[in-house]
Amino acid sequence: MFRDVFDCESYSLVNKSLTYGSREAHTLGRRKKDVAQSFGVRSEWDGTPPLKVFQFLRKFAKACDDNDVSEAEAFFMLQDFTKEPLRSEVMSVMPSRHGGNPGEVNSYLELINWMLRYHADEASLAAQVEEFNRATQTPGESERTFAERLRQLNVLCGFIHPQGVIKGRFVEGVHRAARVTVRERNTPSMTLAELARIAQTKGDEYRWIVSDQRREREKEARIAEAIDL
Repeated sequence: MFRDVFDCESYSLVNKSLTYGSREAHTLGRRKKDVAQSFGVRSEWDGTPPLKVFQFLRKFAKACDDNDVSEAEAFFMLQDFTKEPLRSEVMSVMPSRHGGNPGEVNSYLELINWMLRYHADEASLAAQVEEFNRATQTPGESERTFAERLRQLNVLCGFIHPQGVIKGRFVEGVHRAARVTVRERNTPSMTLAELARIAQTKGDEYRWIVSDQRREREKEARIAEAIDL
């Protein structure tokens, strides 16, 4: 079930060149700036939460592919898209000048594999998947917030759930006041955000009715109390 997310080849780049000479070193600074534009300014990752490693690696690989960065260049570039304490941890496994230190990695895919094994394991990922499968809307949580929580849970699950599965969990986990409506309105082409908007409208209607009924009961209670006096 988790084979692809733990396979470093899943994060390989289109440009698989392993050449890294003076020309590549000379242009690395400019290439980093190009990747940073795609990756997102101030989007560096510090290593927490650990299971966010899947999102980080997917995002980094896409930014590299968008700018035709080779695996040789990405190998020396990845650490610049991390921040402490992760940056020091990555630098500790990068090749030293003399080489041969225990735990050193020597290629982009070796570095990716190290990051995956360092931050995640099948047991923790399975626990995260179980949390996703049991997720329900909590008291005080809006329908849109619940949808966003499911999306974030899927990030921590290594993106193993397709859109249809996320929507299905939303339909089953949303408050009963909106469940029938979203189940009837849900279509394969509808996005999770669109489904959440429908649920939010129905949930707001339900909460307004409940609130109005509560006010009426409180009013009746005050009247009854006044009569008794």
